[in-house]
Amino acid sequence: MSRITPLALSMLTLVTWGLVLGVALGRAELVVIVIPLVIRLAAAIRTRPPHEAVVQHAVSGVRVLEGDRVRVTAVVTATGAVPLVELFAPLPATTHVVAGSNHAVFTLAADDRLEWTYEIACPRRGALRLGTVHARSWDRSGVQTTEVVARDPTVVRVWPRLLPVRRMPRPRRTQTSAGNYVAVTVGDGLEPGDIRAFVSGDSIRRVNWRASRRWSRLYVTQYHQERNADVVLMLDSLAEAGVSPTTTLDLAIRAAASLAAAYLARKDRVGFIEYGGVFHSVRPGSGHRQYTRLIDAMLDVNVMFSYVTRDIVLVPRRVLPPQALVIAITSLLDRRFEAVLIDLAGRGFDVVVLVVSPVPLVRDAQPGSPTADLASRLWTLERRVRDDALRRRQLTVVEWDPTQPLDVALDGVGRHRRRSAVR
Repeated sequence: MSRITPLALSMLTLVTWGLVLGVALGRAELVVIVIPLVIRLAAAIRTRPPHEAVVQHAVSGVRVLEGDRVRVTAVVTATGAVPLVELFAPLPATTHVVAGSNHAVFTLAADDRLEWTYEIACPRRGALRLGTVHARSWDRSGVQTTEVVARDPTVVRVWPRLLPVRRMPRPRRTQTSAGNYVAVTVGDGLEPGDIRAFVSGDSIRRVNWRASRRWSRLYVTQYHQERNADVVLMLDSLAEAGVSPTTTLDLAIRAAASLAAAYLARKDRVGFIEYGGVFHSVRPGSGHRQYTRLIDAMLDVNVMFSYVTRDIVLVPRRVLPPQALVIAITSLLDRRFEAVLIDLAGRGFDVVVLVVSPVPLVRDAQPGSPTADLASRLWTLERRVRDDALRRRQLTVVEWDPTQPLDVALDGVGRHRRRSAVR
């Protein structure tokens, strides 16, 4: 799109005032002064507008982790000489330039080819939409300009950085597919179970020769079956606390991604539920493709602000497979999520609640003072009371201090379940 510049408007204004004042005051020198401007404007109107710059966009990678850098390269060409070309590439709000600049000015000769490179840092997960470049070409006089917007859409997916996970919550009930969990039922497996007398139809490979020699009759060893489990990660996106990129929601997504990778490595089927302003779910599945599907679903999770407070419906039955382990990752900042947890436990689901504590995040964001320390202690006591109320409803609740590794909180799941079994 070609148009005149503000410089041309300023020159036209001076010409108009010079002619008006020269005629009104009878001063011929005012008219003589503006004659060169009139000639320059007439010559600029008769000349062709500057050539347009053609921009091709490319990025170094379409999948990166939080904290990584992405190199953006733009190749600029023009069909003719361009005395001055100005380029600007708008960036998403969650990124910033760490090398080079996303705003540059160049001079292009005829059929010249120029590479423009800069690097951006991606500190927070999300789907970044890059590839829009605004190019403005100027003529030699600066009177005319040509603007073009080059759109080469490229989506760069910034995945959450995984946290070390060695001990995941063990499901109480398994499914019928093969996996890494030792089931109660006997059949084909590797873990020895009971020993019984040999009956017709038993395989000779299962004969326990040591027991058979001792009792002078044939005995066979029964093995426990190895089964997998269905795990559903339910993320609370009703509220968050802290400063990006270390809010409670960001930490919850990193924990969910780490648990998803760990369970999928054990051949389990993993699903995902976003519970907040919108309800979005991914059906349980296995394999690397399922992991990609889960992570892509977590990228767009954000707290949806609204002045309207509406009741959140309960989790539909078709979303949760029977005998599934539900790991709810929440900050417990919104009490509506507690009603969801109580409903799932009442429906017989195995529920583990991983609470991301917002207290250290909020305390670090505030200047240190005795009043802030006292408020943090009172808030911690209040949250412990709420956690104990959920435990009395037969829910497994563990608190994760973000300043500590995730495994420290996950180790408490096994201890809590053993105490519950003893009771």
